[in-house]
Amino acid sequence: MDRLPGLPQLTPDDRYWRIDWFGECAYPGGVQRFAQPSIQVSISPLRVAPDDNDALLGPGATDVHLQREVWPPVAVLPLLSIGDIWHAGQHFVSPDYQVERFRKLRVAPETTTFVKSGLAIDERFLLPLSQHPWHRSHTQSYCVTVSLDDQRRVLIPCMELIRFYFGSSSNFLQRLFTAPLSAEHFYSAKRFNPENRHLHLVLASRLSGASAADIGRIAESSLAWRSAAGIFSSCQKASAQRHPAYPYTGFPFEGTTDLVASGVWLPFGEIEDATFLVYRLRSCSHPFPFASLSYEAADRKKGSEKGSGAGNSGSHVVRERSPANPNAAEGDAGTSKSQRRGGFRSKRQFPDLFRKQIWREKIEAMPKADVFLRKSNGELIQVAYGESDTSEGPGGFDAQEIDHTPITDDIKEVLPHFVRTALAMIRTDLANGPDTQVLLISPSSKGDYVFSLPFVVDEEGEIDERLIYRRPDGSTRQRRACFLKVYLAASINDKYLIIVEGTGVFEKPAFVPGIPGPIAEVVTLLLRNE
Repeated sequence: MDRLPGLPQLTPDDRYWRIDWFGECAYPGGVQRFAQPSIQVSISPLRVAPDDNDALLGPGATDVHLQREVWPPVAVLPLLSIGDIWHAGQHFVSPDYQVERFRKLRVAPETTTFVKSGLAIDERFLLPLSQHPWHRSHTQSYCVTVSLDDQRRVLIPCMELIRFYFGSSSNFLQRLFTAPLSAEHFYSAKRFNPENRHLHLVLASRLSGASAADIGRIAESSLAWRSAAGIFSSCQKASAQRHPAYPYTGFPFEGTTDLVASGVWLPFGEIEDATFLVYRLRSCSHPFPFASLSYEAADRKKGSEKGSGAGNSGSHVVRERSPANPNAAEGDAGTSKSQRRGGFRSKRQFPDLFRKQIWREKIEAMPKADVFLRKSNGELIQVAYGESDTSEGPGGFDAQEIDHTPITDDIKEVLPHFVRTALAMIRTDLANGPDTQVLLISPSSKGDYVFSLPFVVDEEGEIDERLIYRRPDGSTRQRRACFLKVYLAASINDKYLIIVEGTGVFEKPAFVPGIPGPIAEVVTLLLRNE
């Protein structure tokens, strides 16, 4: 994973510069019209030390009279937050400012309101310029308020809501800004099992699994869909009316949540600490609309993603750049070039995902499956791709106990999900003592621990459906299997298991007892047990 790109436009000189506010979304005049719009960002140079947290809270923390506007592309929004300090083209620090945890914050139509940052109520400003001068050039930008009680509220800039809830990857965010929300832009197939609330997604091209949870929320929640759709539609509506396009959207859910944020308390008229202005959202506990999530994503040209484990919402900013140039390019990424990835998003943002399994069903190139004929008496005869007198074609399958490999964490990480699930089930079923070992057995002719089961056809030419794996999008392939040896110190005999993938993403793997042998024996045991 690469280091994140620099953004030299955020640091016009060698001083420390702070992000003050987000402005409109537009294609800036006088420059080439790129495929994605840019976001206006107000920055100003610090007048205090970047590590002096108390001084940073004051209205004189920066020289606001030297405030400048820069226009980075919307794809870099995940890297930006109000209050962040940048130096020498790189993110320097996100100060704590004031950190608040709002427990059981109620998000509902009667508690939330869209407001403009320059709004005055009874001649009292929600964001008084005397205390917060940094939004003065963008008083028409939108925020969401959430009532705490009759006199206090949380105020969140809409751009921060977008960054936090939809900023899991640059590719994902860019699509939300550049086209009306459409399912095919984000996934080509989905399946939701209402019994166990498992969601499976086939992600659209060039979307990272880093955004799988965010896409899953949109796919299964009408409120999240409406929130995501509001990003483009709000910009389009403003542009059609020839107004500056200040994006706005609300929370992607309704209900209660524990919300953690850094920002600053501001007065409202004579009431001190009446408005908490959020600079950066840090954590939201509201649950996602699924109990577990699996996804398929195409590999990029260079490198591949590792599957996510339990509770992993790890996210990445995805962008293209030359290794010789550490700064983000001003133009569009080349569609014919591979994209590099850099991590930036903390898993602590959504505690709900700690309790949920999210994994990638990796699209693997498996060897072509053998073909067997099942005679009326049940005997299996290999009719294609078997052992040959010539050197052409794939070899036959002869499982031999030639390689025992302890299952370390590194090996477990690259095993398919059905094998990892089987291992977890074995740990639950067996009274594992300190001397219990589970070993992988590699078939001698396959060169890998996991192999495809063959096609089995009867004398009428009908394929045995029990050996077929059905993907959520309706396509099929052969089921996969692997051999395990369970060594029990308290037992005289070792236990051998054939682990066979389920017939679909929602099906548990099958356990077939038996010593590894020729593939015909493996299939016979499987069909007999199922």
